[in-house]
Amino acid sequence: MFKSIKDFFETQLLKSEQANKDTNTPSLELAAAVLMLEISLADSTIQEAERKVIEETMQNSFSLSENDASTLIALAEQEVDHAVSLHDFTTLINRVLSREDRSKIVEMLWKVAFADAVLDKYEEYFIRKIADLLYVSHADYIRAKLKASGESLQAPGN
Repeated sequence: MFKSIKDFFETQLLKSEQANKDTNTPSLELAAAVLMLEISLADSTIQEAERKVIEETMQNSFSLSENDASTLIALAEQEVDHAVSLHDFTTLINRVLSREDRSKIVEMLWKVAFADAVLDKYEEYFIRKIADLLYVSHADYIRAKLKASGESLQAPGN
């Protein structure tokens, strides 16, 4: 009896491991697109200006063609609709990117938030939450916000 239970669990474990190999782990580009879409949806609707910033950011930051960026964003929209949490996406980004590059992801999020010229309190909240999940320091979070908004940083006493 114990052998049959052991065999059952081993079989289930093997199936689970194979399923994990067969499923596509999200790409870095897809993870970034999902996070940007989450910010654009923070105020319930994706504005045209926000969509344009997402497309341009994907093209410029990841050297994608316009068609590839559009396809990736469509995939990201599906992921956003089905995602329970952002954990898979932020974990991938944390595993692959340096501290500096994670700060650039936060800057991308700020660009989306500022795209429609209205910074919604929920956009700011979600960016802070994502920055925390990406282990971006508060100083880097503020630098990214200022850079995205077009403000320049000055040294103290200037």
